[in-house]
Amino acid sequence: MSCKHCCGANQQFNIKSAKKDLKRYLKKGPRKPTKLLTQALKSIDLKGLSLLDIGGGIGPISLELIPLGLSKITNVDASEGYINIARSEVKKRNYDSITTYHLGNFTDIQEQIKIHDIVTLDKVICCYPYVDDLLKTSLSKTKTYYGLVYPQANWLSRLTVKILNLTLKLKGNPFRTFIHSPELVDSSITTAGFRKIFSDKTLLSWHIHLYKREV
Repeated sequence: MSCKHCCGANQQFNIKSAKKDLKRYLKKGPRKPTKLLTQALKSIDLKGLSLLDIGGGIGPISLELIPLGLSKITNVDASEGYINIARSEVKKRNYDSITTYHLGNFTDIQEQIKIHDIVTLDKVICCYPYVDDLLKTSLSKTKTYYGLVYPQANWLSRLTVKILNLTLKLKGNPFRTFIHSPELVDSSITTAGFRKIFSDKTLLSWHIHLYKREV
């Protein structure tokens, strides 16, 4: 990965933090925003469907949904540490035969990725500077369902991002986080032919949306 931002992401989301996230997941389950998104997806008949999880981290979405009959899972992440931990956990559960991993910036490697029934981006667009490109390419890989979790554009989220980015700068890490316009995000998705079928949010922090492609 030659992109400074992606190399910074690999540094920020390292093997140590991946192990910590997995330990928490195994003890408490997915964090609330992820849980809300997976609950929305669980209302769908998932048997035989494929999932593309962009920025999937340790793989909580995959781990929650595989038992419901998914036929194929593709996980793309810029963090080598998170991919290694996710792959190890999937192997322990004997799901590795239907799971594929790609290390890198999704928009750079998207030509290698086939269309999937479901595409998810859980806390991903806030880690990406060029949101238009990310939305366009990820939507192009979506056959039916498109789910995402991203920050609300309020004072608390903006303050949190400023503090985090200052901390990263002081550490010499080129990775940055972003607050993208919810209106822009929604418009990009609906213009591509999708209709919102689920919407929720956590107190002051996250939007959780699930869309379905209009026939």
